[in-house]
This record gives sequence, C-alpha cells and structure tokens, in this order.
Amino acid sequence: MIPTTVLGWKRLALATGIVIVFLVFAIAVFIWSGFYNVAATREHFGITTWLLDKLRRQSVETRSYFVENPPSLGDPDRISLGAAHFEGGCAPCHGRPGDAVDVIVSGMLPSPPPLAGAVVHQSPEEVFWIVKHGLKYTGMPAWPAQGRDDEVWALTAFLKQLPGGTAADYQRLSGRDRLPAEPHDKPTQGSGTAALTQCIRCHDDARQETLSALVPKLAGQSQDYLLRALTEYAAGARPSGIMQPVAGSLDESEMRELAAYYAGLQARPPEANNQPDPGSLERGRQLAINGDAAGGVPPCLACHSPANSPAFPALAGQHAAYIAGQLRLWQNGGRNATGYGQIMATVARRLSDGQIVDAAAYFASLPSYEGSDRSALPVEAGQ
Repeated sequence: MIPTTVLGWKRLALATGIVIVFLVFAIAVFIWSGFYNVAATREHFGITTWLLDKLRRQSVETRSYFVENPPSLGDPDRISLGAAHFEGGCAPCHGRPGDAVDVIVSGMLPSPPPLAGAVVHQSPEEVFWIVKHGLKYTGMPAWPAQGRDDEVWALTAFLKQLPGGTAADYQRLSGRDRLPAEPHDKPTQGSGTAALTQCIRCHDDARQETLSALVPKLAGQSQDYLLRALTEYAAGARPSGIMQPVAGSLDESEMRELAAYYAGLQARPPEANNQPDPGSLERGRQLAINGDAAGGVPPCLACHSPANSPAFPALAGQHAAYIAGQLRLWQNGGRNATGYGQIMATVARRLSDGQIVDAAAYFASLPSYEGSDRSALPVEAGQ
C-alpha cells in the first residue's frame, strides 16, 4: 500500500508537469502566431518594460563594481577630449545641449535619452561600463576599441560634468566653436577639405593649438608618418574608438591630402607656461640621448631623429600629457598590433613611470626640429 504522503507528492509533480507543458505550449503559440507587435510605434507591455529596465539597471550596477583605477575626471584636457568625441560619435543620437531631439532618433524604441539627465544618478564607474560595453537591445553600441580605457574615461569625464554645463560650454569643450564659418583655406582645395574641417575640432592647424593636451600636434610631422598613422587607424591596427571611425571614412586620396597639408605646416613652439622641474628635464635629456643601458632602454633619439626614417613621429614640442599617455598605452599592450608598435611596446615596458614623466617633459620643452641634430638640442626650449 502506497503511503498517502507519496501519493500527494506524485499528484503535485503531475500537476506541476502539466502546468509547465501548458506554459511551454502557450509561449510557443504566442511566438509563432506573431501576435506580439515588434513595431517601434508601439510600446512594450508595461511588465516587459519594467523587467527590461530593472534587468538593465541591476546588470550595470553589479558589473560596475569591477571597474578599477578611474583617473582624475576633473582634468580639463580629459573633459575636452571626451566632449570632442561626444560631438562626433554620440550627439547624432543623444543630441547636443540646447538642441531639440532629432525627429528620426525620437522614433527609436527605446529613445536615446538626453544624457545630461541620464547620468546624474549614475556613478562614474557605471557610466564608464555603459560607454565601454554598450547595452543590448537599446541601440547603444560598445566602444569600438575595447583596449582604450583612456578614451572611455575621457567620455565619462565629460558626461559626468554635462549636467552642470550650458550650450555655450558645450560649443567650447567639443571644439565646435573652432570650426570656420567659411570652407577651410587649404593650400589645395580637394576632396579632403571637408575632412580637414572636422580634424581641426581637435587637432592643431595653421591658426590654432590642439583642443586638448591629450590630442597630438600634427603640424610639421612627416607625410610618411601621418599617412601611416591614418592607414593603421582605418584598418584597426592602431586601436582608437575616436580615430578609427574618422580614418575609416577617408579614401586614400583624402589621407594623402591631409598628410601633405599637416606636413607642410610649421610646428608651433612649446607653450610658454610649460615649465617642468629642471631635474626632470635633465633626466629626460639623458634618457633621450643615452638611453638607460641598465634597464635595456635605447636612446629615444636612435629613432626619433631627423637623420632616421620619416616613418617615426617627431616628439619635440609635443604635449607631455600625450607622450606620457601613449607610452603607458604601449606598456598596457594597447598599441602593439603593428611592427612599429611592437618595437615601442618592448621599450615602453622597460620604462619606469618616472622615466615616462621625464622623457615626456623633456621632449615637450623642446622647440620644433628643423633638420638639426636632436642630440644637440638644449634642455630648455628656445635656449
């Protein structure tokens, strides 16, 4: 005789199985019938919207716990770099401060929110995680270069200060106020004219300095180096969520035209307020000329000299923050996908952080090179 308790459990299991089979069947019928309207003109069911929103918020919050080592988000250069990318990559969907929402974008479901309000209650780590990884089923893409946390933090820095800014602040920070009212007067008016107009939102030109010290100066660089850099960006061999989309939109003739234009410009002198510690300058000079034999670091001037290949960039007068940032990027494996990148990655990994600071300060203090022997350049710019 079967105990009553066992019979009860069997009946419960049978009933549960019947309910599960019915639910599976009902879900299958619901899916295959096409009853659910997926049109962006119709909202989700209320419960669907709540579940998706709750799932998204909890997922971002949990994963943001593992985001480490945020840099200073109050750095004006970092904020400007982030604003410049927002203008090029984010504004088309999220809109600019003070502008009406684009009528096409407003037809998306969910519609991209104005970010000034969306980031107020989110931590910097949460904003960073969303910008880097994107969000499924929202139209929010992941960052194109996953190894470039430095770029993601720049955009995060801008977004976190966005709620307190104005439309005028945005024009200045993003470089929109740098754009000429008339077509840019290049030496040759060709297909690259429109591309140059966008370059000068961030980079230097014949009239003005770079938007940020984290943006490299291009004036006076060799045409070979500039063309190589654009080609590597376009191919993704030199990762950058900022530059890869820009370079990828250029054809070969536009790349050559832009490279020729910047190579023909005269490099600007170092900034007058750039007065680093004399001891740091001397250490940087010794590293540039003699290297560090004990640490296996060759002299910087072994490659970055007018007497050597024009495929190497000129460093004199370049922003110290940019030089240091790129060396740290090489240390972390963010620029080792090319032959030149592998050479520099090997060197950068042998440098201490102090040596990076010293070398960057030294080169930033120098005047532009005009065919002279770099080893003879003085420690102080203009001396």
